[in-house]
Amino acid sequence: MDFTLFKLITDQSVISFLMIILIGLFIWGRFRYDAVSLIMLSLFVMFGFIPAREAFSGLGHPAVVTVALVLLISKGLEKSGFISFIGIKIQQIINSEMQFILILCFIAAFLSSFMNNIGAMAMLLPITISICQKMEWNPSKFLMPLAFSSILGGMNTKIGTPPNIIISEIRGEYSSSEFSFFDFAFAGVPVSVIGILFIMLIGWRLIPIRPINSVNNPLINLDDYLVEMIVNKNSALINKRAYYIRNLLDTDTSLLGQIDKNEKKQEVHGNQKIHEGQILIFKINPDYIAEIQKELGLSLNLEKDIKNNENLAGIEAIIIPKSRLVGRKYSYFKRLIGGQLSLLGFWRRGLKYRFRLSNEVFRSGDVLLLANRENKDKIGERLELAGLMPLWQREFDIVKDTSKIFIAIAIFLLSLMAIIFNFLPIIVAFLLCVLAFTSIKLLTGDSIYRHIDWPVVVLLAAMIPIGNTLTDYGITSSITSYLASYSKVLDVVWILIILMVITMFLSDVINNAATAVIMAPIAANLAIETGQSVDAFLMCVAVGASCAFLSPIGHQCNTLVMGPGNYKFGDYWKLGLPLEILIICISIPIILFFWI
Repeated sequence: MDFTLFKLITDQSVISFLMIILIGLFIWGRFRYDAVSLIMLSLFVMFGFIPAREAFSGLGHPAVVTVALVLLISKGLEKSGFISFIGIKIQQIINSEMQFILILCFIAAFLSSFMNNIGAMAMLLPITISICQKMEWNPSKFLMPLAFSSILGGMNTKIGTPPNIIISEIRGEYSSSEFSFFDFAFAGVPVSVIGILFIMLIGWRLIPIRPINSVNNPLINLDDYLVEMIVNKNSALINKRAYYIRNLLDTDTSLLGQIDKNEKKQEVHGNQKIHEGQILIFKINPDYIAEIQKELGLSLNLEKDIKNNENLAGIEAIIIPKSRLVGRKYSYFKRLIGGQLSLLGFWRRGLKYRFRLSNEVFRSGDVLLLANRENKDKIGERLELAGLMPLWQREFDIVKDTSKIFIAIAIFLLSLMAIIFNFLPIIVAFLLCVLAFTSIKLLTGDSIYRHIDWPVVVLLAAMIPIGNTLTDYGITSSITSYLASYSKVLDVVWILIILMVITMFLSDVINNAATAVIMAPIAANLAIETGQSVDAFLMCVAVGASCAFLSPIGHQCNTLVMGPGNYKFGDYWKLGLPLEILIICISIPIILFFWI
């Protein structure tokens, strides 16, 4: 065998093995996907598959820069008060659950068409929770439709979701130009409209609705918190036994344990006596903290400089996926914002009460009960710094300058017009939009970098050179040749269906941007091998990469509503599977009509 051919086969085998490991680690989800992609990029460089000088070429890729700019524009629109304005208008007009689902889903889809769909969903989440509280509706019925509608809306335009941006750039490598701004709307709009109507009329009935007063009560009540409390000198509990305390407490409050001299959590036995200065751990509704303190002679176990602070009104805030706190402990929280906010307790679906609050590792979707130490006007800045999103249960929201709403919208529309009518490239137009937002103080120099979802940016920057390696070493050609061999017995319709199903599956288990990077070159080469339109096959991947409806890990929108909606892992496919089947039935004929 020729040595060159032998080396090529060996290289292809090693690259394929590394890609299998990469996808396996993405599916496992044990490690951050940006870290996994960087480690894999390092291995590709070490093995010589990617030249060292090209290792970070992805950072300058137009798709990566565009994603970062879209995230900044989304944050600028949020800080203008635009979303708060929408929330107020929705509350003024709704009078029934069906009307609310319809309005909420279409607003989510529309916003996601012109801004990052994760950002749009995150902005509408507290509005939805607030309205559910006021109308006494179960949020489980609305939050999954909200997440799915945000994902559907991202299909409609070039900037709605990272896969569309990536696929548009890849299209430029196979033809004279990229996809235009509204090319994705031919398939995206019908899919979005029919998908939302399906959710409103049929789909919501497939969502498990757990009663508010059940054992698995929704997060909206925020009933259960871990709180450490100190037995005061004059407490009525001194020399009382633990079973006496447990008999005093209602069903929503529990004495879980104590903190010993070694700062470790221990069980409190029924006959154990309570003594002065003892630190007890309670599972307690935040509304009852003050009442329990007064009745039992307890004080919150906080730092000395805030023990006498009488203004400890609770603020509930959910940890968003891109928060700095994810994977960190209380010590990091204290360094980051501990001087302004104190952690009183937190809530997590399925939490096992084994450790102190200070030893719990924060996760996306956790809800923190916080006490403010500073002026209320500064709370929003602190929450934003840590990547925390306030829930509106106690009428708390980040203060925004609503006078800038129309200025922000006008600037954004001007940038869109410049892109749609080809006056400016998308990167230039959006960069000017970001600079304009900065000039009117919607974005500031101190915080502008925090608004970028860096894990997504790093993932894309690492995956682009890895994806190019698949093409450079002929792996993409080998896969497409194998798939093309079936074109003799399969009609193009079935090839598109198979391609979309494979893309949907990958998008459900790994990041959708990574899915687009892997599948788009395969789709384009498959179209060339079979003599079909490259545009049709790329559009098929674009639709499939945006369909992550089967699990909470497939898309950050799904992750963000899991806790507030009181959903379980297996709840998503019950609505997601029929929705994905419907999307295939709608999109394939449209792609054939417009792009073949």
